Amino acid sequence: MVRIFKIPLLVAIITFAWTNVHSQTQVPIKQLLETATKNYPAILAAEAQKEASGERVKSTRRTIIPDINASAQANYSTYNNLTGMFYPEYILPVSGPPSTENLNNMVWGSAAGLLMKWEPYTFGRRGNEIKAAESTYEAGVAMKSLTLLEHNVQLSSTYLDYLLALQILDVLESDRKRAEANYEQAVSLATSGLVSGVDTARFHTELSKTKIKILQQQNILHEYKATLSELVAADLPENLVDSTFFRILPQLLGDTEMIHPREQLAIAEWKTSQFQYKAEKLSWLPTLSVLGTAYGRGSGVQLSNNGTTFVDNPSDGFNINRFNYGIGVQLAIPLTQISRYQTQWKAKELEAEADKQKLEEVRLALNKQKSVADNTLITALAIAGETPVQFQDARYAYEAIQSQYQAGLITFTELIEARNELVTAEIELRRSYWEAWKALLYVAAINGNLEIFLNQL
Repeated sequence: MVRIFKIPLLVAIITFAWTNVHSQTQVPIKQLLETATKNYPAILAAEAQKEASGERVKSTRRTIIPDINASAQANYSTYNNLTGMFYPEYILPVSGPPSTENLNNMVWGSAAGLLMKWEPYTFGRRGNEIKAAESTYEAGVAMKSLTLLEHNVQLSSTYLDYLLALQILDVLESDRKRAEANYEQAVSLATSGLVSGVDTARFHTELSKTKIKILQQQNILHEYKATLSELVAADLPENLVDSTFFRILPQLLGDTEMIHPREQLAIAEWKTSQFQYKAEKLSWLPTLSVLGTAYGRGSGVQLSNNGTTFVDNPSDGFNINRFNYGIGVQLAIPLTQISRYQTQWKAKELEAEADKQKLEEVRLALNKQKSVADNTLITALAIAGETPVQFQDARYAYEAIQSQYQAGLITFTELIEARNELVTAEIELRRSYWEAWKALLYVAAINGNLEIFLNQL
């Protein structure tokens, strides 16, 4: 029994340990991107806009549902009436037979009913409006993808800048140790009389300059960390260091077959304007409506057997005792508005043509940028292959010149120049790796797929 219990316990321990190792080895940049996707306001806003577009598609599709309205009313009025026609606005006529005279008696009246209006067939207008709404949703999806891509590229670029600043700080720290060694060496040589005492002061000044550079670089690092925290909209994890970018170089890529979100957005906007144009072009066609009603009325005015009206009790108007119902079809044709509709068609047609030209502009720009990005990556990789040679030569030269200075064969100036050249070569070595990864990030951004960059980590 004890052995059976130990086996599941051992499995649980191994699983827990593997989970901890996996979480500890997670690439920092991927962790930052995940956090930003969940927290950054612009990304969340784009997601909300996309969902809103989806709801508008549902709303447009539901225009097929009949409009049925329930109503109830009560009024207190006189009941004087004449036979004749009234215009539909600004005057509320009183129903009933003509009255022989004007009476000032007021009575209650009431009514309640249902009114239905249904347009089951719209001669193609509804179908194009639904397609336009669907295209608007596609534009929302593309905008969400574009917002996410642009933000992730900005975050990744800033993270690479932070790592480079960290590498430069490491180079400066190493240079500080060399400056301290040079100063101590100068003090020793000056004591023994091999070099001038002035060299001691000059080496001390160089050490101070290096310390100032370190302080300035630390401030730059603080600024980058603040920017990263803003871009992820959260506190940063404790460990942001990733030396991968300065140990290995990215690989050249083949052609990628993926439509950039910016092009997807332009396509969706063009499709939307096309369907809006088609819907507008059908606006001159008839409107077919199915109308139905069922209602009841009550009135305080009664009609006698000889056709005269009388009021027995004004409050009888609350007693609904007359009922009607009916259904019918109505066909409305806009006979005189076709000239106005023609100008609207033309406006929509021109808007669709404008969106088409914008799409072509986006495609031209992306094709050009892809060519530039590919060439930038090739150049960056070639440069990164040369910088190690310069660094090795600079280090060899510095070590040789340092030995010569110790023997009193060269001056302070030559040693300082060699040390500065070594610092410059080491920074350029690390910067060349950084530029190669930046170039790959540029390629990923232009192709609209950040996985091109992340998959090489």
